[in-house]
Amino acid sequence: MDSVRFSFDGDQALAAATGREGGVSTGELASLNLSFEVGDDPARVIANRKIAADDLGFDFRDLVIPRQVHGVRVKVVSEHDRGRGADSSESGVAACDALVTSTPMIPLAVLVADCAPVVLYDPAQPAIGVVHVGWRGAIGRIAQKAVESMARELGCRPRDIRVGIGPCLQPLSLEVSMNEAMQAEGEFHQQPVVLYDAGEKPHLDIPYMVKQQLLDAGVWLKNIEDSRMDTLDAQRFFSHRGQSGAAGRCMGVAMLRAP
Repeated sequence: MDSVRFSFDGDQALAAATGREGGVSTGELASLNLSFEVGDDPARVIANRKIAADDLGFDFRDLVIPRQVHGVRVKVVSEHDRGRGADSSESGVAACDALVTSTPMIPLAVLVADCAPVVLYDPAQPAIGVVHVGWRGAIGRIAQKAVESMARELGCRPRDIRVGIGPCLQPLSLEVSMNEAMQAEGEFHQQPVVLYDAGEKPHLDIPYMVKQQLLDAGVWLKNIEDSRMDTLDAQRFFSHRGQSGAAGRCMGVAMLRAP
């Protein structure tokens, strides 16, 4: 199975993003589609999740996955939530795009196909998080809100948190409307978050927006790792835009390993 591992993935924490190869789905969803919401056979999705879990080192039945809405809600996950969203989308955490926890051996995941999977890990006050960041979430500062939640609810210091930004649409691939560009500029004053010379339409720089809000939250720049991988061009990942909406979903996943 193909995956991207961040530098802080290791004995203490899992921090990764999956690719699209190595599963059992077929056609436009070939082959490691991890979403129930794209018309795939549920049995194949579960088989793919088992493949990913076995490769990454967890039990797929423990997965916690939100029902993503491109919002800014952050959920603190406890033992009570173990397995929510593992075997169906209906059982997932409702109306949520970021999960954080300090409970070991609960894998948290978000599903993506162009949006950025952002993984958070605090080795000092052990805690992890995952964030689904599209252009709406980036403008709404959901990554910053996840860091703030880890600080407020889990006792983390932002300067200790390490961050991985997974494969997503890079600036030259993400066309947006003028209204969306203006929203981004309104939120990130004087920051170069919009490119106007990359094509006929404005282009948005989601990785830059994520980095800026992380810095605003108190995360140190040296602790932010950017994969710089473009889902539109890379054959390694599903792309909603590149496949005209007929795409499977990859997964950004994090877990505290057993102490």
